[in-house]
Amino acid sequence: MRALSLLTASALLAVSSSAAAGYVRGPYLQDVGTRQAAVMFELDVAHGATLEVVKEGEAPKSFKSDKEATHEIVATGLEPATSYRYTLTLDDGTAEKGGFTTAPEDARPFTFLVYGDNRSNPYAHAAIVAAIRKTPGAMLLHTGDMVYNGTNLADWNEFFSIERELLRDRCMFPTIGNHEIAMPTSDGALRYARMFRVPAPPEAAERWYTFRWSSVRFFMLDAHDEFATAERTWLEKALESAKNEAGVAHRIVVLHHGPYSSGLHGGNEALRMARVPELLRAYKVDLVLSGHDHIYERGDAAGLRYVVSGGGGAPVYREYRAEKTTLKFEPVYHFLKVDVAAEGLTMTALRHDLSLIESCRILPTGWSCGTPPSAASGAVSAAPPAQPPASPPAKPRSCGCTLVSGGSEWLGFVLAGALAGAVSLRPRGRRR
Repeated sequence: MRALSLLTASALLAVSSSAAAGYVRGPYLQDVGTRQAAVMFELDVAHGATLEVVKEGEAPKSFKSDKEATHEIVATGLEPATSYRYTLTLDDGTAEKGGFTTAPEDARPFTFLVYGDNRSNPYAHAAIVAAIRKTPGAMLLHTGDMVYNGTNLADWNEFFSIERELLRDRCMFPTIGNHEIAMPTSDGALRYARMFRVPAPPEAAERWYTFRWSSVRFFMLDAHDEFATAERTWLEKALESAKNEAGVAHRIVVLHHGPYSSGLHGGNEALRMARVPELLRAYKVDLVLSGHDHIYERGDAAGLRYVVSGGGGAPVYREYRAEKTTLKFEPVYHFLKVDVAAEGLTMTALRHDLSLIESCRILPTGWSCGTPPSAASGAVSAAPPAQPPASPPAKPRSCGCTLVSGGSEWLGFVLAGALAGAVSLRPRGRRR
């Protein structure tokens, strides 16, 4: 009997050690460039993994990862502007498949998609993700606030669960939002850095970085810095380096809290005090993309064109102030589609149901709007939008945030917004 018990125990141990792993997060693409791509994922138990990347008609390239729970496998030696399929196989035999296309080395047409502020409403977030999945695009830009509380792993797991199929096949380049940071003294920023792999210089701790895709140089910023020293110095050097970069026709800046907004938060005072808008004008930045306010807004500030795109799922805000720079405003769940071609940039704003908000060309002289994109570039409907996704029942949550005071009218608006789940929050001890 004792021998049988020992045999049974040994069998149970063998089954346990080879138990099938479940994905806590991922797999998702990161840091896709001209010659490499990273696949990241987290398992509920430690397992080894093998990533096979194959170009049609060629033998697969194989990359292995040690037995652990959190993985970051980088496929190297790839070819530019080339489509690959990949298979991720765990040592228990579980396999996941996906695909991606590497960035081009030359200047060729491409499309990228922009979204942000997904936190708080998983229904609206899922609707935006479903719309994005139906829209062609080489890669994704995120304007921040992916989660409600960056210190809460459950929030991150919800984000990656909703975006699983999207991020499995398309690389998202992130910017950090105030809800990722959560509080200046928290580990939210550290968790954010562990979640993503970006082409960042070591001193930036992944909170600001630059990368190139075709003829566009992107500058991804941390909007919650004071811009008094390191980040502004880095940005000026990066802009100077890109000024005469061969093949670069456009420069785009992406950050969470931008310099201009007619929404509840308004423009970023730290950016203005550091004269960052003047710096961007001096280096002829084509477009500034931001979020933070849960709205769609397009504007032009003395030649600096900007779009506030924070309609990815968080409670929508009304127009709170009328900025002189504003040209178009709509409080709506939405995302952006930007087409890059030899003749320039075309920005198309789409609601969650793929109906058209507007389509605009970005010209050296300013915005030129009103002509919908052709069917060849991805037809969209100009019909009235469908009803937005319903919000889940209100659930009190705490993120260590404080409200910004501003008079009885503002307080009345905040109290009304709180009942609808649309409270304006900011971290303690930081500028709005």
